[in-house]
Amino acid sequence: MRNTKKLSIALGMVIGASAQAANLIVYDFESETAGALADAASIANSGTSGSNGTVGGTVGGTASIVTGSGPGGLTTNYLSLVPTQDGNQGAGAPHIGTGGSITSLNLAGDQNYTMAAWIRYNNSNGDNMVFGGADGDVIHLGSRNQNGSGQHWSGHWGDDINANGAPTTEIGAWHHVAWTNTAGSNEQSIYVDGVLAVSGGAGQSGGYGANGGQTLLIGTSNNGGSFNGDLDDVRVYDEVLSAAQIADLATVAIPEPTSGILLSLASLALLRRRR
Repeated sequence: MRNTKKLSIALGMVIGASAQAANLIVYDFESETAGALADAASIANSGTSGSNGTVGGTVGGTASIVTGSGPGGLTTNYLSLVPTQDGNQGAGAPHIGTGGSITSLNLAGDQNYTMAAWIRYNNSNGDNMVFGGADGDVIHLGSRNQNGSGQHWSGHWGDDINANGAPTTEIGAWHHVAWTNTAGSNEQSIYVDGVLAVSGGAGQSGGYGANGGQTLLIGTSNNGGSFNGDLDDVRVYDEVLSAAQIADLATVAIPEPTSGILLSLASLALLRRRR
């Protein structure tokens, strides 16, 4: 079953090449050993940024590699982050430091980017930010409790959008989420399971644009943004992927008689209903 995940990841690499986009960060966690991670543990990056990830913030929670049921029910490695309390933030919450700043990665609020991951939230309390920074006015992409439920969120600190409940974040289930930003218009978009959920923004980069020295962190953000849940196939591009390319990233390989055929989540759901 482990090989089926590699097929999906290989497809993602082809997507990056075909778009002529720099696939800066790819954490698939397959080369890591299952178990608890301590601060300074290295996370292999098969992207082009030149830096592996580094675990930090375990004084404020736990970071672990789990071998278990991942996206699509496949047995695979994924990252589990559990803060000691919701509301931990920045470097004080368990996270991966990417080793690159917003400026060095060309990911400012007025530049092109796509950030994506398979996500399974443990709860919808407060903020659960997948991408963020340690302090200051930073990017915050993930989930935010709004009107009593978790909302898919894209924030540039003063220039935020959210899916407004269509759909809400689902606790305990894997979903693929991608966030994009378009240079010039500064339009932000959120895709859930390969489908566009919302686009918008005030056309500004917000306060986040002035914090280029911030290191991009995975699994935390300032403003109480600690992530509580599981992550797999974390990706960062310095380009805006097309809707079709994002839909291709939101795929799983089904280890059944079709042996390795890649299906979208929508196709998988239809297949299961027909059985």
